[in-house]
Amino acid sequence: MSEVIVWDVVCDMHTELGKWQSKAEYNGKTYYFCCDGCKGAFEKSPEYHIQNFAEEHPDVDPTPVA
Repeated sequence: MSEVIVWDVVCDMHTELGKWQSKAEYNGKTYYFCCDGCKGAFEKSPEYHIQNFAEEHPDVDPTPVA
C-alpha cells in the first residue's frame, strides 16, 4: 500500500497524510498545512493559493482522498 501525500498549497511543502495537524476545510475539501502561519495565509485568500498551486503543479491534487 502506498502512502498518501498531501501538499501545503501556500509554501509547496508536502508530507504523508496524518503528519500535519494544521488543516482547513474549503469547498468540501480538506487542505493541510505545515504550520498555522500557512493555514492563516490560506484562510485569508484561499482562491489565490489554490490557483497559484494549480499553475505551479498542474498534475498534482493537494488534497487526495486516502
